[in-house]
Amino acid sequence: MLYINDWSANQLKNKYNNLDIYVKCPYGSWQTKRYIQIFLDGYDHDLHYEYRIDRQWNGRVELHFEGNWETKYGVLIDRLMNNTQNSDELYWSEWDYGYRCQHSKKINTIDELFETMSYMMDLFNKQIDSLSSEIPSIEPQIIECDGMLPQQNNKVDIFEKKFGDILRLPLSIPNYQRIYCWEERNVKCLLNDVYEHICNKTTTQYRLGTIILHFHDGKYDIIDGQQRLVTLALLLSEIGVRSQLLSERIATQRSIEYVAYNKYLIHEFVQRHLNIHDGVEKLKNMLEFSVIVLQNTSIDLAYTFFSNQNSRGVALTDYDLLKAHHLRYIPSTCEQQSRHAAEKWNKMIECGRNNSDLTMQPDYVRTLDTYIYRLRKWMRKKDCDDSVGNYRVKCEYESAPIVEEIPPFGEKFYFNEPIQGGAHFFAYVEQHVQKYHEFTKTEEYKSLHNTIVGGSNQWYRDIIESVLFCYYLKFGSFYLSDALIVIMRILLQHRYTSTRALKASVVQYAGNSELVLIIDQATSPTFFLAEARNIAKELSYPSRQNMSPIMRAMRMKASNISKKLENNIVVESFKNLNR
Repeated sequence: MLYINDWSANQLKNKYNNLDIYVKCPYGSWQTKRYIQIFLDGYDHDLHYEYRIDRQWNGRVELHFEGNWETKYGVLIDRLMNNTQNSDELYWSEWDYGYRCQHSKKINTIDELFETMSYMMDLFNKQIDSLSSEIPSIEPQIIECDGMLPQQNNKVDIFEKKFGDILRLPLSIPNYQRIYCWEERNVKCLLNDVYEHICNKTTTQYRLGTIILHFHDGKYDIIDGQQRLVTLALLLSEIGVRSQLLSERIATQRSIEYVAYNKYLIHEFVQRHLNIHDGVEKLKNMLEFSVIVLQNTSIDLAYTFFSNQNSRGVALTDYDLLKAHHLRYIPSTCEQQSRHAAEKWNKMIECGRNNSDLTMQPDYVRTLDTYIYRLRKWMRKKDCDDSVGNYRVKCEYESAPIVEEIPPFGEKFYFNEPIQGGAHFFAYVEQHVQKYHEFTKTEEYKSLHNTIVGGSNQWYRDIIESVLFCYYLKFGSFYLSDALIVIMRILLQHRYTSTRALKASVVQYAGNSELVLIIDQATSPTFFLAEARNIAKELSYPSRQNMSPIMRAMRMKASNISKKLENNIVVESFKNLNR
């Protein structure tokens, strides 16, 4: 093995005196900490040849790609690897600091170092210069927004249109649309499909499914197809073709992050497939969509198409559909109000997702689903449907029917009032989510929420919190500790007397207790507390020996909560209610 020292470094400098050479050879350091780098003219120092000694004490010559090598040199590496794949002397691999091509020869003398280094330079230098020059120069293009689709005097028209023609339309993303949120797998699947087609010699059109547009006021709202169209527009932008669609306002920080990451994915893809630059015209003219256009129809029909079409793809959530449902009730003349409502809704969704509590439920879900959905059902003595995927929350908060001749008035934003379509709904949700945030800051909530945790315990915690939230909505924090103690004693009776806890039975028990009705009828905390106390007096614990370990554990949790809040409890008899 040829050691790396001042002598070997000087020999290389004399041999390649026209090149920039860097030596790391600190006195007293291990050989594995030393190296000699030779840089290529016209390239940054992340691309270089290197003589180094590995931990197996083998001295070898390597071609290195370091730094942001995937972006800068990804396509070059692919081409070089392909050109040298038949060589038995070269080994390509990723390492801690980048990517490398290593020559297999072990270096023992200075002559062997000269020989191997010269071989690597003769092999790669010309290839690197040649392949780097292949990177195409981009002539920027702009697709002007100057196209319109013919109207056929029908409510719904169907066309077969090229992607380029679609981008010439005055496209718009309506407020009721979901945000741009395609995941990496969706983007890569589309890119690979498109690339495979445009790089073939075929002249046939490649169909990319159906998009639905709503034409009104001189523009085309995208009802279905936003994810595909935006992704393809990002691809065109990467290869120098700009369209009006990308100037559409991005609604939320989350969608901005999706756009930024997918732009990165597309950049990487284009760097690895440089010949895609030659396929710009194919991208515009060979990609084809079936286009359904709702011609100057009501927003109700557009919404119907939106909800039905999207439910067959990536399922819309209750909250996607609720936003769209209630935005259509805001008059078209109030566009600013509609935009404001959509923006606030999107912000609520985003903040709720980022600031969810230990339950891993966003704030708006916990408010509208865990709490108020149940409260509304209990008030009407209806069973709660806790099944997943049936849009039960969306159905509960849809606009209530009205008599057309008599407009609604007198709303108080009470949790159980009928839901008015439009701006009232968004104000209703905003108020109750704000109340939820205030509620979670109370000592009573924290004591309950952080004590009764885990498994089926969470079902009991949720029903207690729901009823306590109902009390908080009506009376605020007045005597909130007393209310929690008596509500907890009544609802936990189910745990003390049931051999098996099922979620449905726990929720039903809370509804049957009629505590929500009692709160609703009470005009003052004293009336609710007095009636609840009478209910609690009729309850008795099973003997401890007849209690299961789970029952005893729950009783201990309740007792601990009572002890934490003891100083806040006004009704003396309540202090021992859960002991």
